[in-house]
Amino acid sequence: MEDLANPIAERYGRSPAQLRRKRVQAIVIGSVSAVLLLSFLIWVSVSSATKLDPKTTAYEVLGTGETTVTFSLLKPANSTVICALKALKQDYGTVGYKQVTLAGDKSLDAYPVEVSQKVTLRTTELAVTGLVDKCWFY
Repeated sequence: MEDLANPIAERYGRSPAQLRRKRVQAIVIGSVSAVLLLSFLIWVSVSSATKLDPKTTAYEVLGTGETTVTFSLLKPANSTVICALKALKQDYGTVGYKQVTLAGDKSLDAYPVEVSQKVTLRTTELAVTGLVDKCWFY
């Protein structure tokens, strides 16, 4: 009777060798999935920790030649950051541009500090708005 059970088990994928193969496949797939998930979570936490999110807090059009932009930024205290500011006209064309360097102090730790800056941009035409476009680490 046992001779009959073994061929039937093999036919329907229940032999000891097939069960062992499926178990090894499940362990390998689970391990690879766990490593990929852990790598993704580490990447997300590291990339979000170094992301800069500048906010324009105010702007003032002073005339056809000048616009001021005030912005704030949360950055690591020991990192130097460069921010690009723009003055735009009615049709969203750029009429003023300036890069500002926010120096970091290498003797400090990497704890975040909020930096607020007011910058005057020279413009070629009358601007209708001013904003901080983007910031990046130097």
